Amino acid sequence: MLEMIHHARRPGTGPTVLFVPGLGMTSGCFAPVVAALGPEYDVVTVDLRGHGASPEPPPGWTVEDAAADLAQVVERLDLRDVTLVGWSLGATVAYNYLEQHGTDRVSRLVSVEMSPYLLREDGWEHAAFGGLDAVGALQATRQQWTDPQGYLTAVTENCFASGSEPEPGVLRELLTESLPTSRLALLALWSGVLGQDWRERISGLALPTLLLHGAKSRIFPTEVGKWLLTALPDARLEMFPDSGHAPFLEEPDRFVRVLRDFVDGTAGA
Repeated sequence: MLEMIHHARRPGTGPTVLFVPGLGMTSGCFAPVVAALGPEYDVVTVDLRGHGASPEPPPGWTVEDAAADLAQVVERLDLRDVTLVGWSLGATVAYNYLEQHGTDRVSRLVSVEMSPYLLREDGWEHAAFGGLDAVGALQATRQQWTDPQGYLTAVTENCFASGSEPEPGVLRELLTESLPTSRLALLALWSGVLGQDWRERISGLALPTLLLHGAKSRIFPTEVGKWLLTALPDARLEMFPDSGHAPFLEEPDRFVRVLRDFVDGTAGA
């Protein structure tokens, strides 16, 4: 059995909230939210393989395997009635978890800034960056291998609202966490998510779902949140008018308030 991925738990008296970060990001990006949630919530964070304090993935490791890693954490900690919060690629990991392992332990999904399909094609306008095509995806893949620090720096800078400049200290902290991410992990997750199309599959995620999107996102600049709202059987959408790809960093107070309202409002449903 593979070594378990790094996870941290801050026990609380109420419902469990489990955070899954995006590509090249670590659990550290959720620190302000974890602190703001307070002792009323049992909070768990994880690092995907090759990210943060988690071990390097083995050759052949996949997005599906990342979901299996997540399931191992859920089972080892005996987590139940979980609100699973996935940011960006972390949302795709959450989708895979639910498809593979069901809703016995996870009661609610929070999908933060993700599209069900990242590549542009005729009739599909919700690609990454509004128009990622096969050539662009290959260029990103090449940069992940040849210049991972340049790739991760650009991705981190693009997390913030269009037309804004991130606070230097926040950006510096994110880069400190992000830049050590392994090439193998980047390539495995990136190639995996490029090959997954959730446009039809996502309707099978029949649990209360909260969609959180930034109105000034550079990563997903289209109204993909509205598309997801119509595709999911039990969803609600909250837009963050002053945020880009990271509303939990750009509008943290409102993010925490919306998350609390969703968890508390669906408890026991």
